[in-house]
Amino acid sequence: MSAVRFLVADSSPALQTFTKNLLVNYGFDSAWVMTATSPEAALAAARDNTPDFLLTDCFHKHDLNGMGLVQEVKRVNAGLRWALISAHMQPELTTQAEHHGAMFQLPKPFGVHDMKSAMGRALEQWGQDNDEVGRRMPGYRRSRVVPAVPIVPDTPPLKAGDLVDYQGNRDSVRYVIFRRGELVVQLERTPGMIPAVKLRKL
Repeated sequence: MSAVRFLVADSSPALQTFTKNLLVNYGFDSAWVMTATSPEAALAAARDNTPDFLLTDCFHKHDLNGMGLVQEVKRVNAGLRWALISAHMQPELTTQAEHHGAMFQLPKPFGVHDMKSAMGRALEQWGQDNDEVGRRMPGYRRSRVVPAVPIVPDTPPLKAGDLVDYQGNRDSVRYVIFRRGELVVQLERTPGMIPAVKLRKL
């Protein structure tokens, strides 16, 4: 089973713990939910264990802010899924986050239900193209493998009236039948059904 790694970057230990417990309740392994109190620590953690999902504060007072952290982590995982939380959710930041593909944005302070709802929607969306995530979502159904069915040719290579050579004898085709996955032919002067691969069209 492949691991799905999460990284929660926020200065609040309480928020880190809440988010980690939320993800564990979905069935994700707690060992794969990393936490960091600063963007610098988050970047170091991301370089050691590349996350698949990053939840980050905007860290507007840091030299490396939340958006910068996202860009740095994307250097090691171009397919990174991420979301932004911030007490300073200005229009410019919102637009920038949307442009860079944030799955959701939550302005602080937010309630427990707000985070549960936003994270749930993000995981549902992500689970549509990630089986490891999708199977943890309510109502998920694993794709059913449909066995291959032999394709019946629309037009057989032989048809009634064609002249053929069978074992050195010239004959003409009477019927062409596709039977049990094999093309067989009945000839005018030769008894029985003959596999078409044994005939040479003249």
